[in-house]
Amino acid sequence: MYLASIGEIFLKGKNRIGFERKLMKNMRSMLDLAPNDLVKFRNRYLIKLEIEPKNLRRVFGIIFYVKVLETSLNNINEAALSLISNEKTFRVTAKKSISLKKDSQTLNEEIGSYILEKKPDLKVNLETPEIDIRIEEAGNKAYLYKAKDMIRCFGGLPIGTSGFVQLRVNDEVNSTVAGFLLMKRGCIISLSKDLPLLHKFESGFNIRLREEKDLDIVATDETFENLDIKQDSKMILRPLLGYFDKQIKELYETIKEL
Repeated sequence: MYLASIGEIFLKGKNRIGFERKLMKNMRSMLDLAPNDLVKFRNRYLIKLEIEPKNLRRVFGIIFYVKVLETSLNNINEAALSLISNEKTFRVTAKKSISLKKDSQTLNEEIGSYILEKKPDLKVNLETPEIDIRIEEAGNKAYLYKAKDMIRCFGGLPIGTSGFVQLRVNDEVNSTVAGFLLMKRGCIISLSKDLPLLHKFESGFNIRLREEKDLDIVATDETFENLDIKQDSKMILRPLLGYFDKQIKELYETIKEL
């Protein structure tokens, strides 16, 4: 069982539900989930899979996912203790529990005291613990995990929440990174030439290859080094203008490894 955390969708207002619905659709598509395998909580999603959902890193809108231990709210102490194996130092990082009517500091102290009682050789280390036990409440259950097990994702916005963009493909590396950045901002893209690496991010949509149309919003792979500022009647997006060549190459390698 895995817990996934949303990113900047958290900041959305009355239209937040639209972003979350699109994110859930994209997650189900990418992971081939049954309806009951994905459960929505506030700012969190529970994924009922035994195998690690590695493809979740390809779904924009998620900032991390982690394998969790589910337990009742009355069994948090024992569950936290069970996560400790051969570590010598630890800390507890719990979020406020509305059901238990306890703030995070109270929970940290109570659970930490229980662990020390059962394992007196352990030491509390708040700065660099060998194990940081994270605890969250959702749906009247507690979910526990080790901070070191968190898998960082790319955040951004769910694909399909920011309109359509036609990408003029010039350089394969630069265009791949430009397409990645556009999708990370929620855009559905179409391409003037195929970029195979971008197809791995297709979730809930398919990247189309087509010619540019008059009404298209267009993106290019231009950087400051090859910027062409000639007049163009169309709206032109240049997602790579804030990136150096080294950063573009590093992002390209990351995309290849996903």
